[in-house]
Amino acid sequence: MDDDIASNIEFMPLLIGLIVSVILVVIGTAIGNSFLLIFGPLIGSAITGFRTINSSKYALIYGAVIGIVSSFFMLFSIFSMPIYIILGIFGGFLGKVIQSNV
Repeated sequence: MDDDIASNIEFMPLLIGLIVSVILVVIGTAIGNSFLLIFGPLIGSAITGFRTINSSKYALIYGAVIGIVSSFFMLFSIFSMPIYIILGIFGGFLGKVIQSNV
């Protein structure tokens, strides 16, 4: 049972990524900057993936969580949720790739 996902959750990388992502999405929403709206979850989940000690599976899960939470700050648009989940998963993977190459 060492591969149990619920018992191996790292809260600090997830919390840091969520804070960065939400701040960028809220700022992007407030000033109307679509660059921040798109790259907010990507940057936040890449930071989470980079700081994750566990395997890539956890980085992808954290990225999906960050994408879901970030989509809530996009004024609950149902169409933005799948895009933000995909961006979050890609960002988590990107952060894990950068971590493995450094």
